[in-house]
Formats: sequence, C-alpha cells, structure tokens
Amino acid sequence: MSLIDRDFKLNSGERVTAVAIDDIPPDHWARYEFARDCLIEMNATRPLIGADIFCGAGYGTQFLAQTLPCHILGIDGSAEAIERASRQYANLNLFFSHKFFPFSLPPEHFDFIVSMESIEHVEDGELFFNVLEQALKPGGRLIISAPNSEVVDLGKNPYAWHNRHYTRQEIENMGRNARLRHIKCVGAECTVIDASGKVVSGNYFSPKSGALRQDHAGDTLTHLFVKD
Repeated sequence: MSLIDRDFKLNSGERVTAVAIDDIPPDHWARYEFARDCLIEMNATRPLIGADIFCGAGYGTQFLAQTLPCHILGIDGSAEAIERASRQYANLNLFFSHKFFPFSLPPEHFDFIVSMESIEHVEDGELFFNVLEQALKPGGRLIISAPNSEVVDLGKNPYAWHNRHYTRQEIENMGRNARLRHIKCVGAECTVIDASGKVVSGNYFSPKSGALRQDHAGDTLTHLFVKD
C-alpha cells in the first residue's frame, strides 16, 4: 500500500476517536499505564523529553504528560487527529505535529519514545526501529506494541491498514539489530478469536480486556527496550 492509498481520516476506523475517558477501550489505557510505570522507574531528576509516535487523537500522549515530569511530542499521519489533539489537550508540556512516516527525528534528543500499535502500519519495520533508536539518548527507553502474528495472523484477518504483524522474536530481533536491549514483554487479550484463528469481535470492555501479563503470548504484545 502506497502513502497515497492510505486513509488518514480521523474516522477511518483505525484510530480511537472517543473524547470521554470512559469511552476509550481499557486495553489502550493499560498500554499507556505500562509505559508510565516503565518511565517512572527512570527516577528522573529533571523533566524528561519524550515522543509518542503515531499518537492518534492524543489521549495517551496527554496521559503521559499529566502523569510524568516531562515534555512530550505527539506525532501522527492524520491531520484531523492532530488538529483534534491540539485543540483538546493543549498544555505547556504537550505538543503535537503532523508527519508521515518515513520521517526523521533529531538525533539523541529523547529520553523516551512510546509507539503503540504503530509498526504494523509501516512498510519497513527495521527502518522504523532505526529511526526511533537514533532519536533516543543513551539510557533512553522505547516502549512499543504491535499485534502478535502468532495469534492474529494477517492472512486470516486482512486489516486494511496493516502492512505486517510480528512475532515476539521478530520485534526483539529488530530492536537488537537497532542496538537496543530488550528488557521485558507483556501480552494482553484485546480481541475474541475463534478456533480458525479469525478475529470475531473486540474484547475491549470485558473485565479482562487489556490486562497485561509478563511473557504472555497475547494477541497484542508490548515491549520495553533500553538504549545502552
């Protein structure tokens, strides 16, 4: 799929468009809460500089800006999403920018980068990892999540917006190739999958939706990397 063929509208069906906190699926919150907890562990003595890559409508970026001592930049390919985020979540430590990938980022600029459900949308996952790694300072942290291809096979579930799903090992290998050290992986059940391997519905608002478990082979995996 070329860049010109993609639908970047806010309501394309790919982005969460809810404004009310209670309407945002809990699995999305769980991933950002995991990121917050990983970043709190850094015990920063100054405000961190961070980025949320493919931030959508900005609710997660806002959450990190409110719960961490940081300045954070949210980037997304949807001009509508960025316009809403800028209007809805304007704050002194929170900025949004409209960019299509591939893009460049300032080298060794960020203490942390968060990228939730993003890498499956790009054509070159290795390039994506390299861009993020180059933008991290030494000691910086990357939290990245993606659908697990061993659970949600793209051939059986042809998501119109996804280029590729990844196994846990493939994500870890791309991080390693980009000179990042893998720290942990957590998995969650965000969909209901039948015996044939097809996604039949979302699991967004059940009590177990999005609950992250260490080393669990869920349909969505979230990884923590560190740049040494």
